[in-house]
Amino acid sequence: MAPAEASSNLARYDGVRYGLRVPGRTLGDMYENTRAEGFGAEVRRRIMIGTYVLSAGYYDAYYLRAQKVRTLIKQDFENCFASGVHAILTPATPSAAFGIGEKGGADPIEMYLNDIFTVTVNMAGLPGIAVPAGKDAQGLPLGLQLIGRPFDEETLFSLAETIEQASGRFTPPKWWA
Repeated sequence: MAPAEASSNLARYDGVRYGLRVPGRTLGDMYENTRAEGFGAEVRRRIMIGTYVLSAGYYDAYYLRAQKVRTLIKQDFENCFASGVHAILTPATPSAAFGIGEKGGADPIEMYLNDIFTVTVNMAGLPGIAVPAGKDAQGLPLGLQLIGRPFDEETLFSLAETIEQASGRFTPPKWWA
């Protein structure tokens, strides 16, 4: 679902009306140049997967089935909040942060799995916030995610502030120097 929606939403950034424009000899060249330079490899990969999922032969097999799963996920959250839960605390990612350029094209599955904890919140249409919450044994930042009731961002902000204050500040080294 997420790559399909990314593909659909990012289609407008073609360099004609929105986004970066990289000139070319023809309109087709301009589109190719713009997409190649305007999006990184990981974004291009996800757009291609989304385009595949939305294609005529796979729309029913993947996208429609994913919409049904989305409904079930949303119902699970609704049931949880209806039982009196005000917010849910989860990891933001399955591992600590990694350095810029450290991960990439070698293992795209690893990149997708890094989103695993945040995708369900987006699918359910709920507010969520990821906050820094300490460091691992190597000193790399860890994040926690708070998931809230619909339109109850105030609770999330309050809880997030408490977590941030309790975990202390993390100042990354300057990578741009």
